[in-house]
Amino acid sequence: MLKFIHIFFSLIFSQFLYADNAITTPIAKALISFTPYTAKYEATWKAGWFPITIDATRTLEKTEDHWKISFEAYSSVADLSEISEFELIDQQVTPIKYRYKTSGFLSKKLRTLEFNRDENKTWLPYKDIWANYDLTQEVQDRLSYQEQIRLDLMAGKTSFSYPVAYKARLKTYQFEVIGESTIKTAQGLTPVIEVRQTGLKKKEHNHIWFAKDYEFIIVKLKSTKSNGTSNTIKLKHAQIGQKTLSGL
Repeated sequence: MLKFIHIFFSLIFSQFLYADNAITTPIAKALISFTPYTAKYEATWKAGWFPITIDATRTLEKTEDHWKISFEAYSSVADLSEISEFELIDQQVTPIKYRYKTSGFLSKKLRTLEFNRDENKTWLPYKDIWANYDLTQEVQDRLSYQEQIRLDLMAGKTSFSYPVAYKARLKTYQFEVIGESTIKTAQGLTPVIEVRQTGLKKKEHNHIWFAKDYEFIIVKLKSTKSNGTSNTIKLKHAQIGQKTLSGL
């Protein structure tokens, strides 16, 4: 189950090609920056008679000289923790270090990536090797690119494609904006931007809803696989600076 949450959060945020067209929104004209936040989610996995539900937390915080995003999901049988440290340079998220750790029935795993910008290489300490790709400015890790998506939405972009470091290779994820709508939250109707993942297999669908008035924090994610399995992640509560968003 926790593996689903990791894959869902990672795959449903992909790399994005910069687009010429833009969403008309006041935030696109403002100075683009991050605000620290903490968001709590409820994930439900339906693959049979009994759905499975688990809680997860995402936190973005500012350290002395860089940013840190973390994703954690804990249960009585397994734990998952991801942490990405990055810099924000000219509206570009630039990863410094990434850590992925699991335990319990997922088995114990610890993977770390260290991004050496001086040599344009990525070091994999757990394998004691360099990754076999050039480290360009656009390369993201499996958490940092999710924050880059928020920046691109703030800028009014409508399609995205980022190279994401996965172990010793790169993966490319692609998304596009479908349009604007509202979602009913505990605070009333909340304006959202709906984004879908492209380039998937037949009968597979991944959709994400971002809250426009809350720096495009994720409100809902829904994934349907070709075998009929469906997964949903819903925001329960978020604190973005001084602003609070009660979830679905």
